Amino acid sequence: MSELGQALKEAREQKNLSLDALQEETKIQKRYLKAIEEGDFSQLPGEFYTRAFIKSYAEAVDLDFKSLSEQYASDMPSINRQPVESRTMPPDGSEADRTPKPLRRNAVRASNWSSFVNKAIVLVFVLIALMIVYILVTHFAGNRTNPSADQSNGNAVQYKGSSTSSSSNSSSENSDTSSSSSDASSTTQKMKQEKVQGSTTTYTLSGAKKFIVTVTAKTDRPAWFMASDAKTSKLIAQGTVAANGKKSYRFDATNVQTLNIQFGNVPGTVFKINGKTVKFSNTATVQHLIINYTK
Repeated sequence: MSELGQALKEAREQKNLSLDALQEETKIQKRYLKAIEEGDFSQLPGEFYTRAFIKSYAEAVDLDFKSLSEQYASDMPSINRQPVESRTMPPDGSEADRTPKPLRRNAVRASNWSSFVNKAIVLVFVLIALMIVYILVTHFAGNRTNPSADQSNGNAVQYKGSSTSSSSNSSSENSDTSSSSSDASSTTQKMKQEKVQGSTTTYTLSGAKKFIVTVTAKTDRPAWFMASDAKTSKLIAQGTVAANGKKSYRFDATNVQTLNIQFGNVPGTVFKINGKTVKFSNTATVQHLIINYTK
């Protein structure tokens, strides 16, 4: 074992780090870490990576790599640089033929890796840009497809049924029918559409003892939603529901006076309150609902 490897190993043991834990932190394979401690650099993939691995090892155990390199200079692998070939002219003054030397294997490997990393970074930025464009286009397209703004509707959707008494903040199997009949006394529930302005629709919910919301996907695309308390701005629930109505997302908003809820895929979403379906005011993809709840 080299003095450099011994110093690194002692620092690792002082931090109570196993080689497995160090591998997880540095993302360097355990066999390479062990080879560094034993001073067997022939097991590592070239001098360039050897120095890089030693630097990562040192930083993980709180050692200064520069000071370590100076103290154990004899144990530290050096990077051999390709000497620059001097250019000579033949006696007749013509250009001398020079055959380029082949790249060393390690240099070729480092070059290929660098090219791969650069391409991956470019791909990530392209995907982020496409995602931003998609969100913006979806949002503006939803606003354009709305019916005439500022229209009021005094008609109310009335139905009789018992409001649900169960509440859940996690995804569950479809159980709207059974959960909507748990309250003993029958009440008249009214869902009144007050106005539509742009992509925002305002409703008033009254005559219900509970305010249980259920979101279900009805197409091949999942249904996305986000709900919050309008007065406190507190997030109540958000998520993406699996496609084809296989699962529903239910949550209890009984203690909320004004509920803000946004949908990201209205044509593929079924929205229910206390087990009863609420029809959206239009077919825009992105919509915002404001529900004022009075018991």
